[in-house]
Amino acid sequence: MNILWISDGKKGHEKQVEILLNEVSKTENIIIKKEIIEINKFSQLLELATYSASLLIGSLFLNTGKFLKYDEDNIDIIIGAGSSIHLRMLLIKNYLSNKGNAIKVVSILTPSFYRRKFDIICSPLHDSDKLSVAKKNVIFFEGCLAKVSTNEVEENIGFIGIGGTNKHFAFDQDAIIIQIEFLIGLYQQKKWFLFTSRRTPNEMVDKIKKIALTNKNLIISDDNYDEIIEKASIKVVTQDSINMIYESLSTKGQTLLFNMKYIKINKIVNQINILLSNKRVGYVENVQMVDGLDKIKIISQNMHNDVFAEVEKVAYKLIQELRTKSI
Repeated sequence: MNILWISDGKKGHEKQVEILLNEVSKTENIIIKKEIIEINKFSQLLELATYSASLLIGSLFLNTGKFLKYDEDNIDIIIGAGSSIHLRMLLIKNYLSNKGNAIKVVSILTPSFYRRKFDIICSPLHDSDKLSVAKKNVIFFEGCLAKVSTNEVEENIGFIGIGGTNKHFAFDQDAIIIQIEFLIGLYQQKKWFLFTSRRTPNEMVDKIKKIALTNKNLIISDDNYDEIIEKASIKVVTQDSINMIYESLSTKGQTLLFNMKYIKINKIVNQINILLSNKRVGYVENVQMVDGLDKIKIISQNMHNDVFAEVEKVAYKLIQELRTKSI
């Protein structure tokens, strides 16, 4: 199975595609060619116009100089994640199909345009409302496609994942800092590895660095993310970080969420509330006392929960769909 992976170079998108392809490779013989493409807004609009025109009058006018390089690759499947490259995937398929090649195109995450033109869409369940016109070709998954680990955890390691400014939850820096200090004090025997994201404000990073200066058990880390989240016995994540939450749930150990206030009810907030109500995750509770003082405590998740294995389910369904579609 020859796979052309079109990437936008974004770490979050690449990670989900890579994890899925790794899972597929456990049962299928696949050859992967990866191409990173940067497409700005103007180029994306141009490709939208080009693809729309190709549907009306055929693909013969496509820029063959751009696509000629794919002629010798014997591509069976085109796969990719990210709205900026979805149209490029369809254009490549059109070009090769015009030459008689039977190409299947697989979108990881929900495309913005021409959803029915994708042979298969692997989409998070919270986007189901966007895909009512294309559900026959959709494989849904909960959260994100994360690496699954059933390895035992190490009791002396803790993981903290910090997101940042977002449209779902109020990112109260001081409230999160208080909770970080509480966790470090509560679990003094643990070495805590803290990871930020590209959304984390610089001001927040500075506040965390001040804590690390006075507490040797807090390590601000950029390396070994997958290794640490797999080994940590307790993972504590901000509620805005959906990917980190499900990456944690795909490993053993306890997953807790920082106490945060939602901005407005939406599909992401609802998804978090379902995890909380089903005790799939625990949380840090901040109780307002009568005398005006706050009391913080940990509400644990149901420790009998199974490790999330969404990528295994998606890989199995994807293989079955591709076989049905005669790849």
